[in-house]
Amino acid sequence: MSKRRLLAYLNASKPCLITSASPSSNVRMTIHQRHVPSNSTFKVRNSSVTLPTRWYSDSTFSNFDEVCTETLDGLAEFLEDLPDFIPDLSDEFDVEFSGEVLTLTIKSGCVYVINRQTPNKQIWLSSPISGPKRYDFVDGDWIYSHDNSSLLHLLETELSDIFQFEFEINSVRHLLLKFA
Repeated sequence: MSKRRLLAYLNASKPCLITSASPSSNVRMTIHQRHVPSNSTFKVRNSSVTLPTRWYSDSTFSNFDEVCTETLDGLAEFLEDLPDFIPDLSDEFDVEFSGEVLTLTIKSGCVYVINRQTPNKQIWLSSPISGPKRYDFVDGDWIYSHDNSSLLHLLETELSDIFQFEFEINSVRHLLLKFA
């Protein structure tokens, strides 16, 4: 099957996370698709890709709203408490959580936006350092499928560098444990 036909086939259904690794290589592949038979094999440019084993659909991930709400509420609470621990924050520092959008303004030109994407069952992040990323909830954590990085780890790393203050977002990790 050509890559174009495979993509057309995969785009024909509603989205759902499928993550698989080819057993013969270190290549990871994430496809948004539902109704793909388990252990299906597709030929793409002389290499086989076996789809697999695990995915989340509406029926198996019906608690998306709860997970997302816990995550965004927990992050908002954590970020609002930062001025208590970091003494020399800019006067422009602001945390705003409205509806489905969490905005962290650290200083002029340094704004993080984290928002819920209910149709895709994702959280989207816009970072002034690493750019835009889309996170899927996998095994109790929000994971960016292109590099398998965690939303919480990325925020910890970038904010620690910005503030020159080492911290961890364990309060949010603890909230997510019940969904793992």
